[in-house]
Amino acid sequence: MRYFIVSLLLLCSCARLTEQVTLRAQPLEAPRTVRVQLGERMAVAGAREGDAVRAQVTRLQRCADVQEQRAEGFRRVERHPDGPSLTLEWLFGGLFTAGGAGLIVWTAASPVDTTSSADNSGANYAYGAAIAAVGAGLLAGAVYDQMLTGVHEQLLGEKTLRKEGAEQTCGQAPAATGQVRLTLPDGAQLEAAVDAQGEARIALPADLEKRLTREGSRRATLEVLGDAHAQVRLDL
Repeated sequence: MRYFIVSLLLLCSCARLTEQVTLRAQPLEAPRTVRVQLGERMAVAGAREGDAVRAQVTRLQRCADVQEQRAEGFRRVERHPDGPSLTLEWLFGGLFTAGGAGLIVWTAASPVDTTSSADNSGANYAYGAAIAAVGAGLLAGAVYDQMLTGVHEQLLGEKTLRKEGAEQTCGQAPAATGQVRLTLPDGAQLEAAVDAQGEARIALPADLEKRLTREGSRRATLEVLGDAHAQVRLDL
Protein backbone atom coordinates (compact mmCIF):
# COMPACT_ATOMS: atom_id res chain seq x y z
CA MET A 1 0.00 0.00 0.00
CA ARG A 2 2.92 2.32 0.72
CA TYR A 3 4.08 2.03 -2.89
CA PHE A 4 0.56 2.68 -4.13
CA ILE A 5 0.27 5.95 -2.15
CA VAL A 6 3.65 7.14 -3.39
CA SER A 7 2.58 6.31 -6.93
CA LEU A 8 -0.60 8.35 -6.60
CA LEU A 9 1.42 11.33 -5.38
CA LEU A 10 3.70 11.02 -8.38
CA LEU A 11 0.71 10.74 -10.70
CA CYS A 12 -0.55 14.10 -9.45
CA SER A 13 2.84 15.68 -10.26
CA CYS A 14 2.35 16.35 -13.96
CA ALA A 15 5.01 17.98 -16.06
CA ARG A 16 5.11 21.78 -15.89
CA LEU A 17 5.17 23.56 -19.26
CA THR A 18 6.14 27.15 -20.02
CA GLU A 19 3.83 28.69 -22.63
CA GLN A 20 4.42 31.71 -24.88
CA VAL A 21 1.56 32.96 -27.08
CA THR A 22 2.09 35.28 -30.06
CA LEU A 23 0.05 36.34 -33.08
CA ARG A 24 1.25 36.49 -36.66
CA ALA A 25 -0.25 37.44 -40.02
CA GLN A 26 0.36 35.76 -43.36
CA PRO A 27 -0.28 38.20 -46.27
CA LEU A 28 -2.57 36.92 -49.02
CA GLU A 29 -1.91 39.75 -51.47
CA ALA A 30 0.35 42.72 -52.13
CA PRO A 31 -0.54 45.93 -50.25
CA ARG A 32 -2.91 48.27 -52.06
CA THR A 33 -3.50 51.97 -51.39
CA VAL A 34 -7.02 53.32 -50.98
CA ARG A 35 -7.91 56.98 -50.51
CA VAL A 36 -10.42 57.42 -47.69
CA GLN A 37 -12.55 60.53 -47.18
CA LEU A 38 -12.36 61.78 -43.59
CA GLY A 39 -14.91 64.57 -43.77
CA GLU A 40 -14.83 68.35 -44.04
CA ARG A 41 -13.22 71.10 -42.03
CA MET A 42 -13.23 74.85 -42.24
CA ALA A 43 -10.26 77.16 -42.65
CA VAL A 44 -10.25 80.92 -42.24
CA ALA A 45 -7.89 83.73 -43.18
CA GLY A 46 -8.31 87.45 -42.73
CA ALA A 47 -6.72 90.89 -42.70
CA ARG A 48 -7.68 94.42 -41.73
CA GLU A 49 -8.82 96.65 -44.56
CA GLY A 50 -9.45 100.14 -43.26
CA ASP A 51 -12.32 100.16 -40.80
CA ALA A 52 -13.13 96.49 -41.24
CA VAL A 53 -11.64 93.02 -41.26
CA ARG A 54 -12.23 90.99 -44.40
CA ALA A 55 -12.35 87.23 -43.79
CA GLN A 56 -12.15 84.40 -46.32
CA VAL A 57 -13.66 81.07 -45.24
CA THR A 58 -12.72 77.89 -47.11
CA ARG A 59 -14.32 74.46 -46.85
CA LEU A 60 -11.61 71.78 -46.85
CA GLN A 61 -12.12 68.14 -47.78
CA ARG A 62 -9.85 66.00 -45.63
CA CYS A 63 -8.67 62.54 -46.63
CA ALA A 64 -5.90 60.02 -46.05
CA ASP A 65 -4.18 57.27 -48.02
CA VAL A 66 -4.79 53.92 -46.35
CA GLN A 67 -2.75 50.81 -47.09
CA GLU A 68 -4.92 47.70 -47.10
CA GLN A 69 -3.83 44.09 -47.31
CA ARG A 70 -5.75 40.85 -46.83
CA ALA A 71 -4.01 38.42 -44.52
CA GLU A 72 -4.65 35.26 -42.56
CA GLY A 73 -4.17 35.46 -38.81
CA PHE A 74 -2.54 32.73 -36.74
CA ARG A 75 -2.28 32.20 -33.00
CA ARG A 76 1.17 30.76 -32.35
CA VAL A 77 1.72 28.84 -29.11
CA GLU A 78 5.21 27.70 -28.14
CA ARG A 79 5.59 25.40 -25.11
CA HIS A 80 8.73 24.12 -23.40
CA PRO A 81 9.14 21.84 -20.37
CA ASP A 82 9.85 23.76 -17.19
CA GLY A 83 13.05 22.22 -15.86
CA PRO A 84 13.33 18.40 -15.70
CA SER A 85 9.62 17.85 -14.94
CA LEU A 86 8.84 16.14 -18.26
CA THR A 87 11.94 13.95 -18.08
CA LEU A 88 10.99 12.88 -14.55
CA GLU A 89 7.47 12.06 -15.73
CA TRP A 90 8.91 9.76 -18.39
CA LEU A 91 11.42 8.28 -15.91
CA PHE A 92 8.97 7.50 -13.10
CA GLY A 93 6.35 6.29 -15.57
CA GLY A 94 8.84 3.79 -17.00
CA LEU A 95 10.10 2.73 -13.56
CA PHE A 96 6.65 2.14 -12.11
CA THR A 97 5.42 0.32 -15.21
CA ALA A 98 8.47 -1.89 -15.23
CA GLY A 99 8.30 -2.40 -11.45
CA GLY A 100 4.64 -3.39 -11.48
CA ALA A 101 5.09 -5.71 -14.46
CA GLY A 102 8.18 -7.20 -12.82
CA LEU A 103 6.29 -7.92 -9.61
CA ILE A 104 3.55 -9.70 -11.58
CA VAL A 105 6.07 -11.75 -13.56
CA TRP A 106 8.05 -12.62 -10.43
CA THR A 107 4.88 -13.74 -8.62
CA ALA A 108 3.77 -15.84 -11.56
CA ALA A 109 7.22 -17.44 -11.87
CA SER A 110 7.61 -18.16 -8.15
CA PRO A 111 6.71 -21.73 -7.07
CA VAL A 112 3.73 -22.06 -4.78
CA ASP A 113 4.69 -23.12 -1.25
CA THR A 114 2.23 -25.94 -0.55
CA THR A 115 3.52 -26.43 2.99
CA SER A 116 2.47 -22.96 4.10
CA SER A 117 -1.08 -21.71 4.59
CA ALA A 118 -0.07 -18.11 3.80
CA ASP A 119 -0.35 -17.42 0.09
CA ASN A 120 0.64 -13.81 -0.82
CA SER A 121 0.40 -14.27 -4.57
CA GLY A 122 -3.02 -12.58 -4.76
CA ALA A 123 -1.76 -9.49 -2.93
CA ASN A 124 1.38 -9.41 -5.07
CA TYR A 125 -0.71 -9.51 -8.24
CA ALA A 126 -2.88 -6.67 -6.92
CA TYR A 127 0.12 -4.55 -5.93
CA GLY A 128 1.84 -5.23 -9.22
CA ALA A 129 -1.24 -4.32 -11.24
CA ALA A 130 -1.76 -1.12 -9.24
CA ILE A 131 1.87 -0.04 -9.61
CA ALA A 132 1.89 -0.84 -13.33
CA ALA A 133 -1.39 1.07 -13.79
CA VAL A 134 0.06 4.14 -12.11
CA GLY A 135 3.17 3.85 -14.27
CA ALA A 136 1.02 3.56 -17.39
CA GLY A 137 -0.89 6.65 -16.29
CA LEU A 138 2.36 8.57 -15.87
CA LEU A 139 3.53 7.44 -19.32
CA ALA A 140 0.20 8.46 -20.86
CA GLY A 141 0.56 11.88 -19.22
CA ALA A 142 4.12 12.15 -20.48
CA VAL A 143 2.98 11.33 -24.03
CA TYR A 144 0.25 13.98 -23.82
CA ASP A 145 2.60 16.62 -22.38
CA GLN A 146 5.19 15.76 -25.02
CA MET A 147 2.58 16.36 -27.72
CA LEU A 148 1.86 19.78 -26.21
CA THR A 149 5.49 20.88 -26.41
CA GLY A 150 6.94 22.62 -29.45
CA VAL A 151 5.24 25.15 -31.73
CA HIS A 152 1.53 24.90 -32.54
CA GLU A 153 -0.47 27.32 -34.68
CA GLN A 154 -4.20 27.93 -34.81
CA LEU A 155 -5.84 29.58 -37.82
CA LEU A 156 -7.86 32.62 -36.75
CA GLY A 157 -9.32 33.43 -40.16
CA GLU A 158 -8.92 36.13 -42.77
CA LYS A 159 -8.72 39.83 -41.95
CA THR A 160 -7.94 43.05 -43.81
CA LEU A 161 -4.98 44.87 -42.27
CA ARG A 162 -5.15 48.67 -42.46
CA LYS A 163 -2.41 51.25 -42.02
CA GLU A 164 -3.64 54.83 -42.25
CA GLY A 165 -1.34 57.57 -43.50
CA ALA A 166 -1.25 61.19 -42.44
CA GLU A 167 -4.38 63.29 -42.88
CA GLN A 168 -4.22 65.70 -45.82
CA THR A 169 -6.30 68.16 -47.80
CA CYS A 170 -7.62 66.62 -51.00
CA GLY A 171 -10.02 69.37 -52.08
CA GLN A 172 -11.19 72.84 -51.16
CA ALA A 173 -13.84 75.38 -52.12
CA PRO A 174 -15.18 78.69 -50.74
CA ALA A 175 -17.72 78.19 -48.00
CA ALA A 176 -21.15 79.28 -49.20
CA THR A 177 -22.56 79.84 -45.71
CA GLY A 178 -21.51 80.24 -42.10
CA GLN A 179 -20.70 82.80 -39.46
CA VAL A 180 -17.36 84.29 -38.39
CA ARG A 181 -16.43 86.00 -35.15
CA LEU A 182 -13.65 88.46 -34.33
CA THR A 183 -12.57 88.71 -30.70
CA LEU A 184 -10.72 91.94 -29.88
CA PRO A 185 -7.91 92.14 -27.30
CA ASP A 186 -10.34 93.54 -24.69
CA GLY A 187 -12.72 90.58 -25.16
CA ALA A 188 -15.30 92.34 -27.31
CA GLN A 189 -16.77 90.02 -29.97
CA LEU A 190 -17.93 91.06 -33.43
CA GLU A 191 -19.74 88.71 -35.84
CA ALA A 192 -20.62 88.67 -39.53
CA ALA A 193 -22.24 86.26 -41.99
CA VAL A 194 -20.33 84.48 -44.76
CA ASP A 195 -21.60 85.19 -48.29
CA ALA A 196 -21.84 82.84 -51.28
CA GLN A 197 -18.19 83.52 -52.19
CA GLY A 198 -16.98 82.50 -48.74
CA GLU A 199 -16.22 86.09 -47.69
CA ALA A 200 -17.33 88.07 -44.66
CA ARG A 201 -16.80 91.73 -43.71
CA ILE A 202 -16.58 92.54 -40.02
CA ALA A 203 -16.94 96.24 -39.25
CA LEU A 204 -14.55 97.52 -36.58
CA PRO A 205 -15.68 99.90 -33.81
CA ALA A 206 -14.92 103.59 -34.21
CA ASP A 207 -12.89 103.68 -30.97
CA LEU A 208 -10.73 100.70 -31.98
CA GLU A 209 -7.40 102.51 -31.58
CA LYS A 210 -8.31 103.65 -28.08
CA ARG A 211 -9.23 100.06 -27.15
CA LEU A 212 -5.97 98.69 -28.57
CA THR A 213 -3.90 101.31 -26.76
CA ARG A 214 -5.66 100.59 -23.46
CA GLU A 215 -5.04 96.84 -23.77
CA GLY A 216 -1.46 97.20 -25.01
CA SER A 217 -2.02 94.63 -27.74
CA ARG A 218 -3.19 94.59 -31.34
CA ARG A 219 -3.71 90.82 -31.55
CA ALA A 220 -7.23 89.60 -32.29
CA THR A 221 -8.72 86.15 -32.89
CA LEU A 222 -10.72 85.39 -36.03
CA GLU A 223 -12.72 82.14 -36.03
CA VAL A 224 -15.48 80.27 -37.79
CA LEU A 225 -18.36 79.47 -35.47
CA GLY A 226 -19.00 75.74 -35.17
CA ASP A 227 -15.43 74.63 -35.96
CA ALA A 228 -12.91 74.98 -33.15
CA HIS A 229 -10.01 74.25 -35.53
CA ALA A 230 -10.85 77.13 -37.87
CA GLN A 231 -9.28 80.12 -36.17
CA VAL A 232 -6.31 82.42 -36.70
CA ARG A 233 -4.61 85.24 -34.84
CA LEU A 234 -4.12 88.52 -36.71
CA ASP A 235 -2.80 92.05 -36.10
CA LEU A 236 -5.26 94.93 -36.31
